[in-house]
Amino acid sequence: MESPDQFNFSLFTPRNLHGKKNRNVILTMLVIWATAVFGFQFLLRGIEKPTPEKSLTVFESAWPVTGSAENYKALFNSLVMVKGKITVSPDDQKLLNEAISCATFSIMSDSLKPLVMANLESLNSLKSKLANAEDQEYLDIRESIRQEEKIISGLTAVYTGFTDGSLEETIYTSSLVDTYPESLNDNAFIRLPDVMKLYLVHNQSVLTDSKFLGFPFHYFYTAVFLLILFIGLCIVYNILIEWRLKKQGVVE
Repeated sequence: MESPDQFNFSLFTPRNLHGKKNRNVILTMLVIWATAVFGFQFLLRGIEKPTPEKSLTVFESAWPVTGSAENYKALFNSLVMVKGKITVSPDDQKLLNEAISCATFSIMSDSLKPLVMANLESLNSLKSKLANAEDQEYLDIRESIRQEEKIISGLTAVYTGFTDGSLEETIYTSSLVDTYPESLNDNAFIRLPDVMKLYLVHNQSVLTDSKFLGFPFHYFYTAVFLLILFIGLCIVYNILIEWRLKKQGVVE
């Protein structure tokens, strides 16, 4: 007579051949899954190489800045590119704000500086009121802020090259501060090249640069393929177990 627990299952101490076969299937699935998940990450780390963004090349060609207007425009573009990244730490944002402001007021004419500074003070005053504003007052202040930013960008466009309404122009005007080092050669900016490298150098490889179904391959693999693989393994497991139970004459 067959034991009543003949087909009971324990992963760690299988009691019979059925349990051992079931355990082996599960462990095989886990090995496949672990290899697909962690093996791909190890492969990425093994073949990736640090690759700079174009903005870093632009920055390095312009730094340290000379009196050339083109160098200043290149500097503005690269600084604003980094400033717009959401991963920038507060300390690095402060440094970038000071660098953008210092470059702005260093290149513009003496007659223009007081006008831009006055609009900047007005802009900062409006921003300080925004936190406590509500309803229509909030909307009015937001519109006033936009107008002040538009004036500042219009006054500095000849130096920055940023057009009105562009994303770069929005980031640029929001980065200006009224307190900054006197010169870009100040020791306060000594770590600026390292900050730029931190945010503009990324590890890349053929797995990150290749496209598959419109996605970068590494993104497709981790976000789509691994999910499909998991579901596929679950289906295969159920098919194998159903086949084994029928083979052994077990009926639910």
